[in-house]
Amino acid sequence: MLNYLKFKIFMDNSEKGGSLKNIHAHYDISNDLFRTFLDKETLMYSSAIYDAVAQPPALMGQPSPGLRFKGTLEEAQWRKLDTLCDRAQILPGQTLLDIGFGWGGLSIHAAKKYGCKVTGITLSVEQKALAEERVEKEGLGHLINFEVVDYRIFARRQDNQGKFDRVISCEMIEAVGHEHLGEFFWAVEQVLKYDGVLVMEAITTPEARYETYLRSTDFINTIIFPGSLCPSLHALVDASYKWSTLSLEHIDNIGLHYAETLAEWRRRFNGKEDVVRKMGFDDVFLRVWNYYLTYCEAGFRSQTENCLILVFSRPGNKALMPLCESRAVTQMESFTEEEVEAWLE
Repeated sequence: MLNYLKFKIFMDNSEKGGSLKNIHAHYDISNDLFRTFLDKETLMYSSAIYDAVAQPPALMGQPSPGLRFKGTLEEAQWRKLDTLCDRAQILPGQTLLDIGFGWGGLSIHAAKKYGCKVTGITLSVEQKALAEERVEKEGLGHLINFEVVDYRIFARRQDNQGKFDRVISCEMIEAVGHEHLGEFFWAVEQVLKYDGVLVMEAITTPEARYETYLRSTDFINTIIFPGSLCPSLHALVDASYKWSTLSLEHIDNIGLHYAETLAEWRRRFNGKEDVVRKMGFDDVFLRVWNYYLTYCEAGFRSQTENCLILVFSRPGNKALMPLCESRAVTQMESFTEEEVEAWLE
Protein backbone atom coordinates (compact mmCIF):
# COMPACT_ATOMS: atom_id res chain seq x y z
CA MET A 1 0.00 0.00 0.00
CA LEU A 2 2.81 2.44 0.86
CA ASN A 3 4.49 1.72 -2.47
CA TYR A 4 1.24 2.41 -4.31
CA LEU A 5 0.72 5.70 -2.45
CA LYS A 6 4.27 6.75 -3.27
CA PHE A 7 3.58 5.92 -6.93
CA LYS A 8 0.35 7.96 -7.03
CA ILE A 9 1.68 10.96 -5.11
CA PHE A 10 5.28 11.34 -6.25
CA MET A 11 5.32 9.72 -9.71
CA ASP A 12 2.28 11.35 -11.29
CA ASN A 13 2.91 12.52 -14.85
CA SER A 14 1.66 16.03 -14.27
CA GLU A 15 2.50 18.93 -16.50
CA LYS A 16 4.15 20.82 -13.65
CA GLY A 17 7.32 18.80 -13.27
CA GLY A 18 6.10 15.25 -12.67
CA SER A 19 6.62 14.03 -16.23
CA LEU A 20 10.01 15.74 -16.50
CA LYS A 21 11.25 14.10 -13.30
CA ASN A 22 10.05 10.64 -14.35
CA ILE A 23 11.62 10.86 -17.81
CA HIS A 24 14.91 12.09 -16.37
CA ALA A 25 15.07 9.09 -14.00
CA HIS A 26 15.34 6.62 -16.91
CA TYR A 27 16.31 8.27 -20.18
CA ASP A 28 18.97 10.59 -18.81
CA ILE A 29 21.00 7.82 -17.12
CA SER A 30 23.65 7.81 -19.86
CA ASN A 31 23.49 7.97 -23.64
CA ASP A 32 26.58 5.77 -23.77
CA LEU A 33 24.82 3.08 -21.72
CA PHE A 34 21.97 2.81 -24.23
CA ARG A 35 24.43 2.66 -27.10
CA THR A 36 25.87 -0.56 -25.69
CA PHE A 37 22.73 -2.51 -26.61
CA LEU A 38 20.57 -0.56 -29.07
CA ASP A 39 21.06 -1.02 -32.81
CA LYS A 40 23.97 0.95 -34.20
CA GLU A 41 22.11 2.69 -37.02
CA THR A 42 18.75 4.01 -35.79
CA LEU A 43 19.21 3.93 -31.98
CA MET A 44 15.52 3.07 -31.65
CA TYR A 45 14.55 2.18 -28.07
CA SER A 46 11.35 0.38 -29.06
CA SER A 47 10.28 -2.87 -30.67
CA ALA A 48 11.83 -3.82 -33.98
CA ILE A 49 9.98 -5.80 -36.66
CA TYR A 50 11.96 -8.83 -37.77
CA ASP A 51 11.59 -10.90 -40.89
CA ALA A 52 9.45 -13.67 -39.43
CA VAL A 53 7.27 -16.60 -40.46
CA ALA A 54 5.07 -18.99 -38.52
CA GLN A 55 6.79 -22.33 -38.33
CA PRO A 56 4.74 -25.49 -38.87
CA PRO A 57 4.08 -27.48 -35.66
CA ALA A 58 6.18 -30.42 -36.86
CA LEU A 59 9.30 -28.28 -36.72
CA MET A 60 8.75 -27.68 -33.03
CA GLY A 61 7.60 -31.13 -32.03
CA GLN A 62 4.49 -29.70 -30.40
CA PRO A 63 1.00 -28.74 -31.59
CA SER A 64 1.29 -24.98 -30.99
CA PRO A 65 3.27 -23.20 -33.74
CA GLY A 66 5.63 -20.34 -33.05
CA LEU A 67 7.49 -17.72 -35.05
CA ARG A 68 10.91 -18.05 -36.62
CA PHE A 69 12.89 -14.83 -36.88
CA LYS A 70 15.84 -13.89 -39.03
CA GLY A 71 17.91 -10.83 -39.84
CA THR A 72 19.84 -8.36 -37.71
CA LEU A 73 18.46 -5.93 -35.15
CA GLU A 74 19.53 -3.11 -37.46
CA GLU A 75 17.52 -4.53 -40.37
CA ALA A 76 14.53 -5.07 -38.11
CA GLN A 77 14.58 -1.50 -36.80
CA TRP A 78 14.67 -0.07 -40.33
CA ARG A 79 11.68 -2.28 -41.13
CA LYS A 80 9.82 -0.89 -38.13
CA LEU A 81 10.53 2.71 -39.12
CA ASP A 82 9.26 2.00 -42.63
CA THR A 83 6.15 0.41 -41.13
CA LEU A 84 5.35 3.44 -38.97
CA CYS A 85 5.75 5.76 -41.94
CA ASP A 86 3.66 3.44 -44.12
CA ARG A 87 0.84 3.29 -41.58
CA ALA A 88 0.88 7.09 -41.42
CA GLN A 89 0.78 7.23 -45.23
CA ILE A 90 3.44 9.95 -45.17
CA LEU A 91 3.84 11.90 -48.38
CA PRO A 92 6.90 13.84 -49.53
CA GLY A 93 7.27 17.26 -47.95
CA GLN A 94 4.63 16.84 -45.27
CA THR A 95 4.92 18.24 -41.75
CA LEU A 96 5.49 15.62 -39.04
CA LEU A 97 5.36 15.89 -35.26
CA ASP A 98 7.42 13.20 -33.52
CA ILE A 99 6.23 13.05 -29.89
CA GLY A 100 8.93 11.52 -27.73
CA PHE A 101 11.57 11.36 -30.46
CA GLY A 102 14.17 9.44 -28.44
CA TRP A 103 17.56 9.69 -30.13
CA GLY A 104 16.04 10.94 -33.36
CA GLY A 105 15.85 7.71 -35.40
CA LEU A 106 12.32 8.19 -36.72
CA SER A 107 12.72 11.93 -37.31
CA ILE A 108 15.92 11.42 -39.30
CA HIS A 109 14.38 8.60 -41.34
CA ALA A 110 11.27 10.63 -42.23
CA ALA A 111 13.33 13.65 -43.20
CA LYS A 112 15.79 11.66 -45.33
CA LYS A 113 13.27 9.40 -47.06
CA TYR A 114 10.32 11.75 -47.50
CA GLY A 115 11.78 15.23 -47.12
CA CYS A 116 9.42 15.84 -44.22
CA LYS A 117 9.66 18.97 -42.15
CA VAL A 118 9.94 17.35 -38.71
CA THR A 119 9.37 18.80 -35.27
CA GLY A 120 10.32 16.54 -32.37
CA ILE A 121 9.41 17.09 -28.73
CA THR A 122 10.80 15.35 -25.65
CA LEU A 123 11.42 15.80 -21.95
CA SER A 124 14.88 14.22 -22.04
CA VAL A 125 17.76 16.69 -22.20
CA GLU A 126 20.32 13.93 -22.81
CA GLN A 127 18.37 12.41 -25.69
CA LYS A 128 17.90 15.78 -27.33
CA ALA A 129 21.63 16.52 -27.17
CA LEU A 130 22.62 13.28 -28.91
CA ALA A 131 19.73 13.49 -31.39
CA GLU A 132 20.85 16.96 -32.47
CA GLU A 133 24.40 15.67 -32.99
CA ARG A 134 23.03 12.97 -35.25
CA VAL A 135 20.90 15.45 -37.21
CA GLU A 136 23.90 17.70 -37.74
CA LYS A 137 26.01 14.75 -38.91
CA GLU A 138 23.32 13.87 -41.46
CA GLY A 139 23.07 17.47 -42.66
CA LEU A 140 19.34 17.62 -41.90
CA GLY A 141 19.24 20.70 -39.67
CA HIS A 142 17.10 22.52 -42.24
CA LEU A 143 14.38 19.85 -41.94
CA ILE A 144 14.43 18.83 -38.27
CA ASN A 145 13.90 20.84 -35.11
CA PHE A 146 13.95 19.32 -31.61
CA GLU A 147 12.63 20.88 -28.42
CA VAL A 148 12.38 19.95 -24.74
CA VAL A 149 8.75 20.71 -23.95
CA ASP A 150 5.70 18.97 -22.52
CA TYR A 151 3.22 17.89 -25.20
CA ARG A 152 0.41 19.78 -23.46
CA ILE A 153 2.32 23.07 -23.42
CA PHE A 154 3.31 22.53 -27.06
CA ALA A 155 -0.33 21.95 -28.08
CA ARG A 156 -1.54 25.18 -26.47
CA ARG A 157 0.71 27.37 -28.58
CA GLN A 158 -1.36 29.25 -31.13
CA ASP A 159 1.14 28.76 -33.96
CA ASN A 160 0.88 24.95 -33.58
CA GLN A 161 -2.87 24.79 -34.12
CA GLY A 162 -3.64 22.46 -37.07
CA LYS A 163 -0.01 22.62 -38.16
CA PHE A 164 0.91 18.98 -38.73
CA ASP A 165 -0.05 16.56 -41.49
CA ARG A 166 1.10 13.58 -39.45
CA VAL A 167 1.79 12.84 -35.79
CA ILE A 168 3.77 9.77 -34.75
CA SER A 169 4.29 8.71 -31.16
CA CYS A 170 6.52 5.65 -30.78
CA GLU A 171 6.26 4.11 -27.30
CA MET A 172 5.78 7.44 -25.59
CA ILE A 173 2.19 6.85 -24.42
CA GLU A 174 3.47 4.62 -21.59
CA ALA A 175 4.92 7.75 -19.94
CA VAL A 176 1.57 9.57 -20.01
CA GLY A 177 -0.38 7.79 -17.25
CA HIS A 178 -3.99 6.62 -17.20
CA GLU A 179 -5.33 9.88 -15.77
CA HIS A 180 -3.67 11.87 -18.58
CA LEU A 181 -4.53 9.75 -21.64
CA GLY A 182 -7.32 12.14 -22.56
CA GLU A 183 -4.92 15.09 -22.39
CA PHE A 184 -2.67 13.35 -24.89
CA PHE A 185 -5.48 12.91 -27.43
CA TRP A 186 -6.65 16.47 -26.79
CA ALA A 187 -3.13 17.69 -27.56
CA VAL A 188 -2.98 15.72 -30.82
CA GLU A 189 -6.40 17.07 -31.76
CA GLN A 190 -5.09 20.62 -31.43
CA VAL A 191 -2.00 20.24 -33.62
CA LEU A 192 -3.26 17.81 -36.28
CA LYS A 193 -4.62 19.06 -39.59
CA TYR A 194 -8.22 18.10 -40.37
CA ASP A 195 -7.16 15.30 -42.73
CA GLY A 196 -4.16 14.35 -40.60
CA VAL A 197 -3.17 10.95 -39.23
CA LEU A 198 -1.88 9.86 -35.82
CA VAL A 199 0.20 6.70 -35.60
CA MET A 200 0.92 5.41 -32.12
CA GLU A 201 3.13 2.50 -31.13
CA ALA A 202 2.03 1.45 -27.66
CA ILE A 203 2.84 -1.25 -25.14
CA THR A 204 -0.56 -2.36 -23.88
CA THR A 205 -2.00 -4.32 -20.98
CA PRO A 206 -4.80 -6.85 -21.66
CA GLU A 207 -8.24 -5.63 -20.61
CA ALA A 208 -8.82 -8.65 -18.34
CA ARG A 209 -6.28 -7.43 -15.79
CA TYR A 210 -6.21 -3.71 -16.50
CA GLU A 211 -8.36 -2.60 -13.56
CA THR A 212 -6.18 -4.60 -11.15
CA TYR A 213 -3.07 -3.18 -12.81
CA LEU A 214 -4.36 0.38 -12.26
CA ARG A 215 -4.66 -0.27 -8.51
CA SER A 216 -1.18 -1.72 -8.07
CA THR A 217 2.51 -1.08 -8.67
CA ASP A 218 5.24 -3.25 -10.13
CA PHE A 219 8.97 -3.43 -10.82
CA ILE A 220 8.66 -1.49 -14.08
CA ASN A 221 6.56 1.50 -13.03
CA THR A 222 8.40 2.15 -9.76
CA ILE A 223 12.02 1.11 -10.42
CA ILE A 224 12.74 1.14 -14.17
CA PHE A 225 10.26 3.68 -15.61
CA PRO A 226 8.93 5.69 -12.64
CA GLY A 227 5.33 6.72 -13.16
CA SER A 228 4.85 4.63 -16.29
CA LEU A 229 1.68 2.80 -17.27
CA CYS A 230 0.93 0.51 -20.19
CA PRO A 231 -2.69 1.31 -21.08
CA SER A 232 -5.23 -1.14 -22.37
CA LEU A 233 -6.49 -0.78 -25.93
CA HIS A 234 -9.93 0.02 -24.53
CA ALA A 235 -8.48 2.82 -22.36
CA LEU A 236 -6.82 4.38 -25.41
CA VAL A 237 -9.94 4.21 -27.58
CA ASP A 238 -12.08 5.48 -24.71
CA ALA A 239 -9.78 8.48 -24.21
CA SER A 240 -9.66 9.21 -27.93
CA TYR A 241 -13.41 9.52 -28.35
CA LYS A 242 -13.96 11.44 -25.11
CA TRP A 243 -11.18 13.98 -25.70
CA SER A 244 -10.93 14.21 -29.50
CA THR A 245 -12.67 13.49 -32.79
CA LEU A 246 -10.12 10.79 -33.66
CA SER A 247 -11.21 7.23 -34.39
CA LEU A 248 -9.17 4.03 -34.40
CA GLU A 249 -8.66 2.94 -38.02
CA HIS A 250 -6.02 0.18 -38.01
CA ILE A 251 -4.14 -2.16 -35.61
CA ASP A 252 -0.98 -4.27 -35.88
CA ASN A 253 0.29 -6.44 -33.01
CA ILE A 254 4.10 -6.78 -32.95
CA GLY A 255 4.43 -8.10 -29.41
CA LEU A 256 6.33 -11.27 -30.34
CA HIS A 257 8.79 -9.12 -32.29
CA TYR A 258 9.36 -7.17 -29.08
CA ALA A 259 10.33 -10.36 -27.27
CA GLU A 260 12.95 -11.00 -29.95
CA THR A 261 14.13 -7.37 -29.74
CA LEU A 262 14.56 -7.56 -25.97
CA ALA A 263 16.47 -10.85 -26.22
CA GLU A 264 18.91 -9.20 -28.63
CA TRP A 265 19.24 -6.10 -26.44
CA ARG A 266 20.09 -8.35 -23.47
CA ARG A 267 22.65 -10.30 -25.51
CA ARG A 268 24.35 -7.08 -26.62
CA PHE A 269 24.20 -5.52 -23.15
CA ASN A 270 25.89 -8.51 -21.52
CA GLY A 271 28.44 -8.65 -24.31
CA LYS A 272 29.48 -5.12 -23.30
CA GLU A 273 29.61 -5.76 -19.55
CA ASP A 274 33.20 -4.56 -19.27
CA VAL A 275 32.30 -1.30 -21.04
CA VAL A 276 29.25 -0.80 -18.79
CA ARG A 277 31.38 -1.33 -15.66
CA LYS A 278 33.92 1.23 -16.87
CA MET A 279 31.05 3.75 -17.05
CA GLY A 280 30.63 3.34 -13.29
CA PHE A 281 27.68 0.94 -13.17
CA ASP A 282 27.99 -1.74 -10.47
CA ASP A 283 26.83 -5.34 -9.93
CA VAL A 284 23.46 -4.22 -8.59
CA PHE A 285 22.75 -2.17 -11.70
CA LEU A 286 23.79 -5.03 -13.99
CA ARG A 287 21.45 -7.44 -12.20
CA VAL A 288 18.57 -4.94 -12.23
CA TRP A 289 19.03 -4.20 -15.94
CA ASN A 290 19.19 -7.88 -16.83
CA TYR A 291 16.05 -8.54 -14.80
CA TYR A 292 14.30 -5.63 -16.53
CA LEU A 293 15.12 -6.92 -20.02
CA THR A 294 14.23 -10.53 -19.13
CA TYR A 295 11.05 -9.50 -17.30
CA CYS A 296 9.79 -7.59 -20.33
CA GLU A 297 10.83 -10.30 -22.79
CA ALA A 298 8.81 -12.84 -20.80
CA GLY A 299 5.73 -10.62 -20.91
CA PHE A 300 5.81 -10.31 -24.69
CA ARG A 301 6.91 -13.92 -25.29
CA SER A 302 3.94 -15.19 -23.24
CA GLN A 303 1.66 -12.63 -24.91
CA THR A 304 0.54 -11.25 -21.56
CA GLU A 305 1.73 -7.84 -22.78
CA ASN A 306 1.22 -6.55 -26.31
CA CYS A 307 2.89 -3.98 -28.51
CA LEU A 308 0.39 -2.40 -30.89
CA ILE A 309 0.78 -0.03 -33.82
CA LEU A 310 -2.43 2.01 -33.85
CA VAL A 311 -3.66 4.35 -36.55
CA PHE A 312 -6.08 7.13 -35.59
CA SER A 313 -7.75 9.68 -37.82
CA ARG A 314 -10.94 11.66 -38.17
CA PRO A 315 -13.79 9.89 -40.00
CA GLY A 316 -13.72 9.96 -43.79
CA ASN A 317 -9.97 10.43 -44.22
CA LYS A 318 -9.14 9.39 -47.79
CA ALA A 319 -5.42 9.35 -46.98
CA LEU A 320 -5.89 5.97 -45.30
CA MET A 321 -7.48 4.22 -48.28
CA PRO A 322 -4.25 2.26 -49.05
CA LEU A 323 -4.63 0.51 -45.69
CA CYS A 324 -7.81 -1.05 -47.06
CA GLU A 325 -6.19 -2.59 -50.13
CA SER A 326 -6.42 -6.37 -50.30
CA ARG A 327 -2.66 -6.73 -49.78
CA ALA A 328 -3.04 -4.91 -46.45
CA VAL A 329 -5.98 -6.90 -45.06
CA THR A 330 -5.55 -10.46 -46.37
CA GLN A 331 -3.40 -13.17 -44.82
CA MET A 332 -0.64 -14.63 -46.96
CA GLU A 333 -0.65 -18.41 -47.34
CA SER A 334 1.50 -20.15 -44.73
CA PHE A 335 4.85 -21.66 -45.66
CA THR A 336 5.31 -25.41 -45.80
CA GLU A 337 7.98 -27.06 -43.64
CA GLU A 338 10.28 -27.18 -46.66
CA GLU A 339 9.71 -23.51 -47.44
CA VAL A 340 10.46 -22.49 -43.85
CA GLU A 341 13.72 -24.44 -43.90
CA ALA A 342 14.68 -22.84 -47.22
CA TRP A 343 13.79 -19.39 -45.87
CA LEU A 344 16.03 -19.94 -42.84
CA GLU A 345 19.07 -20.85 -44.94
